[in-house]
Amino acid sequence: MKHITLAILLALPCIVLSQYTYRNLEVDYLQTGTTTQTFTYQNLRLYPIYAKESFTSEFKSIGKYMTLQEAIAKNKVKITENSNSGDVNKLRIENISTDTIIVITGDVVKGGKQDRIINKDLLLQPKSGKKELPVFCVESGRWSAGDRTSSVSRSYTPNGAAAAPAEFKGYYNKGSMGLRKVVEKEKDQGKVWEKVDEINTNNKTNTSTKTYTAITNSAEFSKKLEQYISHFKNKFGTDRRVIGVVVVTGNKVLGCDMFATHDLFIQQYPSLLHSYATEAIISGKPVTASPALVKSYMDKLLNDEQTQQQTLKAKGNSFSEKGKKLRVSSFD
Repeated sequence: MKHITLAILLALPCIVLSQYTYRNLEVDYLQTGTTTQTFTYQNLRLYPIYAKESFTSEFKSIGKYMTLQEAIAKNKVKITENSNSGDVNKLRIENISTDTIIVITGDVVKGGKQDRIINKDLLLQPKSGKKELPVFCVESGRWSAGDRTSSVSRSYTPNGAAAAPAEFKGYYNKGSMGLRKVVEKEKDQGKVWEKVDEINTNNKTNTSTKTYTAITNSAEFSKKLEQYISHFKNKFGTDRRVIGVVVVTGNKVLGCDMFATHDLFIQQYPSLLHSYATEAIISGKPVTASPALVKSYMDKLLNDEQTQQQTLKAKGNSFSEKGKKLRVSSFD
């Protein structure tokens, strides 16, 4: 019995080191005016989350992954409808390269019979073969390949031969924080469509097919988006301790995203920034949140592992591979 107890005690440091808690992470709560201005632009403030040496050491063996955005741009992944007839909530994905590709919940892909948002994290190994990819539709007004105005399905080639299932050739970005929250926690197609309609209405989006990806059709939105991206895009690239951010607008915390390594975070950061800025533009307010409010939110995530799990069950999610969390995300 003593030997068993000793083994458990020796294992505890390893377990602790793998946790996303204050023991291994720290948050800059921006207590000074200078740092507050640095990480704030209009309706958006990002609080850096830093890895301590214990955290960095624990995850130093995490491999290198290619983002879905890069994989699509380089034709290293193939995403298609499930079949010619299609399936609203299922696609097929295949890694046709020798790289390992990471797919994150909230990634939005364009094409097929309607644009979709992915609702499951995946690691696609090299030459993975075809895998099922759970998704939600974010374009309720189209159900045909390559045609954004017609509802007529194009399941056959002109000579009558069966065509291959429609492909997704475009990566949009990650959905807004509000849309990601619905996907992560509600997991309901009807509520996803409702959220997309709400976003398009608030943005006065001009779209014939009710697609979320049309929000940038608005010149005013696009101009504001570029301003947010310009302010924040280079804030975290050079400090390798940063593994995530807390996202704030008005007097509330929208949520946070944390990753196992700085490289994982920085790879995902451009599409995440698009998500944060979109939410800030469409439904945000000038930032008034106090450091104490932000700390109260993060305490429920970082105080201890048990409280974190309870919090994520109610308002977040995590993605683990081989017993190690690669991503932790929470929402308001």
